[in-house]
Amino acid sequence: MASIIKRGDFQFQVTIRRKGYPSQTKTFETRSEAEMWAREIESKMDQGYFRDRREVEQTTLGQALGRYLTSTTPTKKGHVVERNRILRLQRHPISMRYLASLRSVDFAEYRDQRLSEVSNNSVRLELALLSHLFTIAIKEWSLPLEHVLKNIRKPKPGKGRDRRFVGDEEFRLLEAIDRPAARGAKHWLKACIDLAVTQLD
Repeated sequence: MASIIKRGDFQFQVTIRRKGYPSQTKTFETRSEAEMWAREIESKMDQGYFRDRREVEQTTLGQALGRYLTSTTPTKKGHVVERNRILRLQRHPISMRYLASLRSVDFAEYRDQRLSEVSNNSVRLELALLSHLFTIAIKEWSLPLEHVLKNIRKPKPGKGRDRRFVGDEEFRLLEAIDRPAARGAKHWLKACIDLAVTQLD
């Protein structure tokens, strides 16, 4: 049974104690809000699908990124680059927000702000990292989160670089495939270079 205690003006603290579940406490501005929340939580407990949200309400995005950096990033081939990306994300104001408070609109605003500062591809990589963080948090850390990143439009990929030979670069490149280290793949390398040059012409 829930108990509601008035702590002061506009402060009604609800405490729910139920066998088999961790104690739940939350404060509201009105008694009606407190009673509504208590009924919702107790109903979920009665039906057996209550999930404790305290961890996502007390963990910031920056803290979650730190956990991801320790547990997941070291297993990746590009861990050094990803580490730098995470450290950069942790300096952004959005990292101070609690996981439970983050919505799709927050990440959409983050995307648009970053697009005014860096390239489309950089933003795509940042959003991909955040999306994987949410996937890991939900599947492996068992956090009761909605995967809000799935609702976010990703920026279009940036245009590829249009790089052409300058000076004697083509001659030096072709000369390089005659070196001993490249002889085993000489014909394949020559074919790739010829194809690339043809596409540029």
